[in-house]
Amino acid sequence: MRAPTVLFDLGNVLVRLALERGVEQLQALAGPSAPASLDAARVFFDKAALACNKGELAPDAFLEELGRLLGGALARERLAEAWCTIFDPYPEMEALAGEVLDLGHRAYLVSNTDPLHFAHLWPRIPVLRRLSGLHLSYEVGLLKPDPAFMRAALSRFGLDPARCAYLDDRPENVRAAEGLGVPSHLHDVAAGAAGVEGARAFLRRQGVAAR
Repeated sequence: MRAPTVLFDLGNVLVRLALERGVEQLQALAGPSAPASLDAARVFFDKAALACNKGELAPDAFLEELGRLLGGALARERLAEAWCTIFDPYPEMEALAGEVLDLGHRAYLVSNTDPLHFAHLWPRIPVLRRLSGLHLSYEVGLLKPDPAFMRAALSRFGLDPARCAYLDDRPENVRAAEGLGVPSHLHDVAAGAAGVEGARAFLRRQGVAAR
């Protein structure tokens, strides 16, 4: 029987997210023109951001829309830099992914993300370049928690749902995967070391020999 396959989400699973810091950086860039009501949900889950995540809006067009949201015309290069300030390394989970790969398991990234964020992370998170494959929302035109996103990943990589182990930080994504028969774990980044150990224990229960 084939060894279990691990499916990793990206934000708050292989990297930490600091959305509020991103909003602060964007507001600082916009200066007095930035609306006082801006918050992380409005910025990072705005319809333009979701369209970019889904591959329906090209990065340049998205940055133009982001500039409008911030209240004016802003240099795209500086907007792109501020847009990508939301990530912090997550060495404990990077190490766990590395252990999974070292032990011979296949591991894939299945993530909602946009071209700007992923281009920023690709050279900075070495374990991404070791993964068996990438299933990215902006490339496939689908967003989690739509079950079609995970269904497409399973079909694309020829995976048996029951022989997978999926880690994600959002309950709605976990529920959607479980609905397709994929054993799933809600990763708790706020729990610190206990959260990492919880992910490790889940993988062990699924037959993934993480140390």
